[in-house]
Amino acid sequence: MTDRKQQSVALLKLLGEDTAEAVLSHMPAEYAEEIRSQIQVDPMQGMRTKQKRALLKDFEWFFDFALKSSPGNLSVFDDETAAQQDDEADEREPKVRLPGNAMKDLKLLSIQQLSGALETEQPRTIAILLNNIPPELAANVLSLFQDDLREDVVRQLSKEQNAPQVLVERISRATVQRGATLPSGPQDRRDHADRLSEVLRAVPKTYRRAMMEAIEEEDAGLSTALMKRLYRFDDIVTLEPQAVQQVLGEIDGTTLTTALFGAEEGIVETIMDNLSRRARLTIEEELQFMTRVPESKVTSARETVAELIAKIDQEGE
Repeated sequence: MTDRKQQSVALLKLLGEDTAEAVLSHMPAEYAEEIRSQIQVDPMQGMRTKQKRALLKDFEWFFDFALKSSPGNLSVFDDETAAQQDDEADEREPKVRLPGNAMKDLKLLSIQQLSGALETEQPRTIAILLNNIPPELAANVLSLFQDDLREDVVRQLSKEQNAPQVLVERISRATVQRGATLPSGPQDRRDHADRLSEVLRAVPKTYRRAMMEAIEEEDAGLSTALMKRLYRFDDIVTLEPQAVQQVLGEIDGTTLTTALFGAEEGIVETIMDNLSRRARLTIEEELQFMTRVPESKVTSARETVAELIAKIDQEGE
């Protein structure tokens, strides 16, 4: 069922007679009568349950978007009252007025503003807009999305998009209005634990322990997340030789070799200098034969080293 009129007929049939009549009463008489006659023919015949659900989901999505992007209820005020309300609104949040064509106004936004304005939308809404902007711009916006959102949007883009121009214009206008209120530069996408861990890493260790104890009393989950971020693989270069040797004594050769794959020269030197001659030769030989290691394995191995660094550092405090 590709014809929009047929879709409308089927949807009104699904929504029930009372709802259909309420909708038809707002349509031009001639068009409404044509829809009524088609409803009587039973457009649902031959329609599968999956198709019915898809049609209702389509309507639900559009209705949700319309509610979010529709202007507020119009009221009639005298000039003084209207001016007063404008002043009050200005105090609550800044108004952004961008005249002209919404699709052209999109070009006034930076890539960061455009992606930031879209990332809170439904994947289908995003896909409709991206399908109507230059491919290079769409690709740049997609590259800034989180992986899960990017995958969902690409799935929607793989489907044929036949959104009416009025809907594209409305999505564009809402995106421009939202994007213009966002910073034009790169957004800080770190979560609370990431930002707090950066602060704690800069704090002297004598104070850090007391702060971590206070955080653990308040939020044990946050404390655990912070502990995983406070120590990193490359921290091994800051340890005393004895501490480095303790770390190396508790890690197996395969994990250590994987962690060293592609590591910076200073890290490799620090570790090699604290290994026995035999262990060093073994790891050097294994690294020579390593040509490709999945990033996930390297990350996991380095996290294991970081956990050992944390353990030894905590025990030494």
